Amino acid sequence: MRRIGIVLIIASFVVWLIPPIAPFLPFSAAVKALIATVAIVAAEIMFWIGVLLVGKEAAAKLKKYWNPKHWRIKRWLSDQTNDGEQFQDGSREMTTMKK
Repeated sequence: MRRIGIVLIIASFVVWLIPPIAPFLPFSAAVKALIATVAIVAAEIMFWIGVLLVGKEAAAKLKKYWNPKHWRIKRWLSDQTNDGEQFQDGSREMTTMKK
């Protein structure tokens, strides 16, 4: 059951790609709006059913992992925790603390 939940959560993120693509499909405006709406509703339903199967903590972890906003923060935090100065060419020089 847990694997099915993970698959549903990941599939819900994939379904979210449909609404931005819908305007470029060769259908009428009403059909495009219907496709986008159905995709959004289906993605939400799939996500929440996956959450029920997997558990709240695992779903929050997956959602955080897939959010591109958090990718930049991790990279920024790793740059902040390194000791030393960074030069324009990307190289680093280690500094030591003197008493």
